[in-house]
Amino acid sequence: MRFLALLLCSLLLHTITMGQYGYSTERPSWANGYFVEKPNSYIEVVSATGYSEENARDKAAQTIIERRSLATGRRSKLSISNGNIHVEGSDDLTVKARIIDQYTERLGAGEYRTYLLVQTAKNPQYRYEPVSVSNKYKFSPRVFVPGMAQIHKGQTVRGALFIAGEVAAVGGIIVFEGLRSSYQSKIKRTHSASEIQNYVNKADNMGNIRNGFIAGAVTIYVWNVIDGIVAKGKKHVVVGDAGMAFAPYADQYSKGLYVSVTF
Repeated sequence: MRFLALLLCSLLLHTITMGQYGYSTERPSWANGYFVEKPNSYIEVVSATGYSEENARDKAAQTIIERRSLATGRRSKLSISNGNIHVEGSDDLTVKARIIDQYTERLGAGEYRTYLLVQTAKNPQYRYEPVSVSNKYKFSPRVFVPGMAQIHKGQTVRGALFIAGEVAAVGGIIVFEGLRSSYQSKIKRTHSASEIQNYVNKADNMGNIRNGFIAGAVTIYVWNVIDGIVAKGKKHVVVGDAGMAFAPYADQYSKGLYVSVTF
């Protein structure tokens, strides 16, 4: 019971900690590599190192432009404003791209690596498909298996605690039910009133402890289901959900400014 109580306290502490600090500084899963091709655009990850976060970001964004400019043989300069990448200095190249998310890590003194999750339109006139980064997850049947929903959301420690807690509770039920049954059987094999009373008391004690483990198992399971449904996880890429986005971009041919509205 003490071990089970410790696990419950650990789960509660981990829940409070996760809710307090969130995931703003945690490396997102997409930084390990991500590429999706949609009818109108590409969603991909680029990265670069630099002497500052801004320098690394600009170098990473330039990678997208370089990929698009290979066919033209022209060099282009870019600027970034409000998450939108603007291309300058080329009449032959029009690139419509936007930064969905950004993550920067410090490699050492004066050295940074920035990862950009970028959406690039296949044609500047195409609308962007809705893309976002979220730490919310859709409902999954994994919630009915202790720890699986948490692990799926990237909360490995939390999931392991739920698994360990449920295993400990079920193990305690089996052990103390066995002891209770053993004392019950001993009652039938003796005629001593004092021994019978001793076995009855021990059987009752084992039964009470078993009931405590049953209550613990039910509590952990219900907690696991609720937590698996409502708790947030690591940031992941969501493509295609309904929403509205305004994306201004410059057309190099007409020298005009356009706004792309995605529904």
